[in-house]
Amino acid sequence: MLILAGALLVGYIFPLTTYFYLRSLHGEDKEYKKDCWDLLWNGWLLGFPVFGFSLLCSLLFRLTGLGQKFPMVQIFFSDFVLKAGSEELMKYILARHIINKNRARVSFFDMMAYTTISAIGFEMMESVFYMFSTNVGQILVRGVTNMHAAFGLIMGYILASGYKKKTKNPLVLGLLIPILIHGIYDLCLNETFDDTYWGVLSLLIAFICLVINIALFFFVRKHRNDPYYTEPLFPEEALKEAEAETKVEQ
Repeated sequence: MLILAGALLVGYIFPLTTYFYLRSLHGEDKEYKKDCWDLLWNGWLLGFPVFGFSLLCSLLFRLTGLGQKFPMVQIFFSDFVLKAGSEELMKYILARHIINKNRARVSFFDMMAYTTISAIGFEMMESVFYMFSTNVGQILVRGVTNMHAAFGLIMGYILASGYKKKTKNPLVLGLLIPILIHGIYDLCLNETFDDTYWGVLSLLIAFICLVINIALFFFVRKHRNDPYYTEPLFPEEALKEAEAETKVEQ
């Protein structure tokens, strides 16, 4: 058990490195740092709402009887709704709370940071539970690939791009794409496909997530002073806040 716990701590190195890097985007801004900490801590606690949402969906699905008639439907529902769907939805809801709180100031980078940190908190919590049912190698691989953070990063990037370009309802793609990738990963690891090559696709997704996590550092470094990524995503909200502050001063 001590070896597994040690592997867990080692596996935390990459997720926490990503967290502290994103936390540094606004220098010594105390409010931003507090928001990042709140996301990390509450992300850790997301296991409770994820469990509750999954339980509710599972009970409602059982009432339809589809799972008993069509086993494959049960498998798809479990992987894409009960697992991937519930987790990505709850991570988004948590991040959205902070995004709405800072709506007048939140930038492209901030959107990415908030959704990613929310996912990192959940990843760290989930790793503790996996520690009791896996081995050292898998624990370390989970930490290095940091997949939940990659899903959160994809979500934040899609949302930020949509709001920046003023596309119609970016939330649809912002949620759907991470859920789809996450669901495919889980589906390919399902014991139903043990004797197939579908597991290779899961390995490919894990590798892509690793690349995405590493690319984040270079992407932020390259565009750190680019107004496109640092200016408020919702300028109309920023203007309203500035006008309100001016009235208070007068």
